[in-house]
Amino acid sequence: MQPDPLLDHRSETLLAVSKTGSLTAAAKLLFVTQPAVSQQLNAWEKELGFKLLDHQGKKVALTPGAKRLVDYLTFLRNENQKMLAELKIQTAPLRLGSTLSIGSFLLPQVLAKMIEQDWPVTTQIGNTQTLLSQIQRGELDAALVEGDFDHRHFVWETIGQEKFALFGSHQLKAAVNLENLFDYPLLVREPGSGTRQILEKWLQGHGSSLTDFKQIIEIGSPNAIIELLKDGVGISFMYQALVEDELAAGQLFEWKLNGLAIEHALYLVTAQNSFFKNQRHQLARICRQLNESNLADR
Repeated sequence: MQPDPLLDHRSETLLAVSKTGSLTAAAKLLFVTQPAVSQQLNAWEKELGFKLLDHQGKKVALTPGAKRLVDYLTFLRNENQKMLAELKIQTAPLRLGSTLSIGSFLLPQVLAKMIEQDWPVTTQIGNTQTLLSQIQRGELDAALVEGDFDHRHFVWETIGQEKFALFGSHQLKAAVNLENLFDYPLLVREPGSGTRQILEKWLQGHGSSLTDFKQIIEIGSPNAIIELLKDGVGISFMYQALVEDELAAGQLFEWKLNGLAIEHALYLVTAQNSFFKNQRHQLARICRQLNESNLADR
């Protein structure tokens, strides 16, 4: 395990124990003796005022307090690595995450604009829940998400609004009620997806849930859902931006659903106290400009 020059030896020792689950293995990883590891952590426990380890034979387990401390130290370690990289090379690549939905209509334009401006970037695709967890661990600098999240735990900017609607492969003559849909196969994203969170919240507000539908088909890709819809398989709730081409070609149709009128926010999210503050504002402006341009073209 490569030591972090900005973390002290006790932090590195606890991280090594967390990684290996053993004082002996941690000592080997750090090239010190097992008694030295024990002494460091025992002394640190006295300073902190709470236990770090529960001994279980030759193995050790982290206490709840130690687990929270390890999460925090892991976040600091990743932030330290990013800051040191920035200090060494001035401009480190931005680690940008995006949900699958936003990755299907806005992210390509954002990346094109960043490349045009010689802005180094690496990208990762995941669902809202996964991306937010990666931000908290310091594994991503920022993420484009559309799901609901606890705003108190992040720094965020709204970059646009997108219509969330119901779509099928044939046209309806009139609006339908929710209960009229329960016999249709419903194509939904996996748990943790932002679009699924939005749908579940709306259904709950109307005294219903996914279990009311006769058949639920979970699919991890919005593109796969769209292809199934075009083949006449079921119905699905998603952002209109995802199916603009299919709507224009008459391959899919919006189904008017009584009580459904959702314009959901899209967000650029970063960690609190992140070094990414100045870049966040710049990236948020790019995203807003592109989203506004897309809306004007519809």
